[in-house]
Amino acid sequence: MSVPVTGRVARRARRMEYACVTLLPALVTAGRFWNGFVFDDVYVITNGTFIHDSANLPLVFTRHAMVASSLDQAVGHPPLDTYRPVPLLTFFWDAWLSGQRPWAYHLTNMVLHAVCCALLLALLRRLVPRLPSVTRAALACMFGLSPWLSEAHVWINGRSDPLMTGFLLLATWAALTKPTLRSRAAVFGGCLLALLAKEVAVLALPFVVLAPFWARGECDALPEQRLSWRSFGAVLLSPTLALLVYLGMRMAALRGLRTHDDGAQLLAALSHLPVLWADGLYRALVPGGYVLRSLRDDYAGLGVSVVALSVLVCIGGVTLGTMSRRRAPLVGFGLAWFAFTLSPVALISTVLWPGFGRYLYLPTVGLVLALAGGLEALVALRPALRRVALGLPVLVCLLSAPLLAFATTVYHDDEGLYLEALARAPEQAWTHGFLGLHYRREGECQRAIPLLAHADQLDSTDARYLTSLGHCLVETHQLDAALAVGREGERRFRDTRQEAAFLFIQAVCLPPPELDRIEQLLTRCLVVYPGRQDCADALDQARALRGRAAP
Repeated sequence: MSVPVTGRVARRARRMEYACVTLLPALVTAGRFWNGFVFDDVYVITNGTFIHDSANLPLVFTRHAMVASSLDQAVGHPPLDTYRPVPLLTFFWDAWLSGQRPWAYHLTNMVLHAVCCALLLALLRRLVPRLPSVTRAALACMFGLSPWLSEAHVWINGRSDPLMTGFLLLATWAALTKPTLRSRAAVFGGCLLALLAKEVAVLALPFVVLAPFWARGECDALPEQRLSWRSFGAVLLSPTLALLVYLGMRMAALRGLRTHDDGAQLLAALSHLPVLWADGLYRALVPGGYVLRSLRDDYAGLGVSVVALSVLVCIGGVTLGTMSRRRAPLVGFGLAWFAFTLSPVALISTVLWPGFGRYLYLPTVGLVLALAGGLEALVALRPALRRVALGLPVLVCLLSAPLLAFATTVYHDDEGLYLEALARAPEQAWTHGFLGLHYRREGECQRAIPLLAHADQLDSTDARYLTSLGHCLVETHQLDAALAVGREGERRFRDTRQEAAFLFIQAVCLPPPELDRIEQLLTRCLVVYPGRQDCADALDQARALRGRAAP
């Protein structure tokens, strides 16, 4: 039996759409295979041993995500509890394929991003079926080609965001289908796996529940769906069960949830929200060059005019979503998705935690949905604007593609990544400090020393710059300068865990005749940081030396 011509055309168009949104971002970012390991990749893949031993597989469900990093012992209890077994499981697969060679890790990230683009297109096909095929594909490509989102899929360790986003898109798509046991199971599985990929998925679960009702005016798949307690309860069941299972697993592994230090940090985070939302809108929608950022430092020097403008942008977004509720409900749905899922980043904007693009990955899905709903409504109201409106996503894609290709090269190595950041923000301490930390890790202490010293001058509250400066001075045999750094650090960070590093630096700088002082320093080190191995080993050596010197 032959397939009707219209069926062949439709299938060919559908295949072309999916091929475009998956292959185009992959081709533009193909340069990733020439990139090495950068940023946190080094601590997880190169220096870390956890993912390279399959015997550790059960531990991914019983420990915080920091267990995979060589920094686990140094960090101890992390400032934010992260429970992400799904990304860690994928790292085991990559390690089995290529060990410490980067190709498998890059390939996995490329596939994950392509799957997210395909799932977003599938959601657009369901929610805005009246948009032309080219426009739908261009909207999905806007997401796939965004330069700022490269931080989530070109940088290897950013993959928790594509994993979370992919599973949430799957759950949302399943929630929009006819309610069956299979579709509810897909919603449950998608929500649970998204939660196990990254904690932010908690804030997206309400949109999985509300999608069939909020978008019922747009979605032809569920024309009979009406908001009632019975229908709402049926849709709510699967995400709720997924959340309960996730919380049970998390409590068993971490025995709690730590998200902030105190009320002052929460207040600071709330004050950053308007700027964060306006900043996110601009970076996600307007093509621009990518660079690694520290939101804490960027937001610290903002003037009143910038904050006021950000508040006006947020008010405009709320007004737009409210006014379009009847004609284009997808606009309000997408804007709310964006705002809610980006909000947790306000906490990160209060601490030194470089990065921004990866946090935009899930929120940008909401913006694409909002733009799709807005374009469909605009074309219906103003047919004369049809070509301009429908061509806008294509124009954005054309501008974004070369910027994404360049952003891919930024992740070639740590030196290039931090030099780009330093060129953009030479007044920020971390750009000097992180470059200095990289040089020290590579054994180039002579290059690291001036950078670390300058970083400490700009920010005397971050112990890592002064600590690494002291170690570099020891390694280059500048013991008097190292001893001065150790004493300054001891004074500055007294009675904190950071004090231990400076006590150790002093101990290794002192000559053997000052054995009593050396033992005092190392004993104090173990008091402020119990179990610190370098101090324990040095103390044992000092006691052994005393024993040999005794008559």
